[in-house]
Amino acid sequence: MNLSAGKTGMDDEGGKMQYCPKCQIKIRGNKNRCPLCEGPLTGEPEARVFPAAKKRTLTAMLIIRISTFVLLAFEIAMAATGYLALSEAKHTLAWIPVVMIGAAVLWLDLVLAIHLRNNVIKIVTAEAYFAMVIDVVVDVRTGYIGWSVAWMIPVTFAGLAIATVATAAGVKMRLEDYAVYLLVDTVFCMFQLFPLFLHLNFFEWPAVICMAAYLVFISAILTFRRRDMKNAAAKYFNV
Repeated sequence: MNLSAGKTGMDDEGGKMQYCPKCQIKIRGNKNRCPLCEGPLTGEPEARVFPAAKKRTLTAMLIIRISTFVLLAFEIAMAATGYLALSEAKHTLAWIPVVMIGAAVLWLDLVLAIHLRNNVIKIVTAEAYFAMVIDVVVDVRTGYIGWSVAWMIPVTFAGLAIATVATAAGVKMRLEDYAVYLLVDTVFCMFQLFPLFLHLNFFEWPAVICMAAYLVFISAILTFRRRDMKNAAAKYFNV
């Protein structure tokens, strides 16, 4: 705050200033009252040099805390409902575990979206793997039929490859920046061999086609874009 003598509402350079008639001083800034006598001011206040920063009402951590509380309250309510159904009606509600798992997945998606908001490919990849795990859990919990390994996992891997390439093209990423995702996806895609060997996959075509497509795709990258793969390996694995 600068105080200077004078009776006008202008400074020596012609700028706007406030004036206290009682103290007969000019006051810089934007004040409601005179800082000396607390009396009313005349004149026009100076414009703010810097705009007032807006306070953030919802931070990322606050959103996570709120969503965590909502999840815990929901899970407790579902567990209580299942217990009451078992004790009063003497039968279990098979849908309750599925709903509880689904709520937990939604919470994890939200947390991942907040923490990885600057990397869309990481979000897509994490959600795809969560979805595959949930598919298997639901399939097993509802009396294993095999739809998870026969259809959902191959389709999810295929969609993941398309989403990864499309996202990278959309944000103009270089191949060496996302090649590691494709390589890791190829490795995990090969895990579909286990259900085949254990005779848990009763319709093999989607899984076999998916694995073959991944191998052809990664072979093409290794053949024609070897330098990019080498740069990706050096970047992520210090090779």
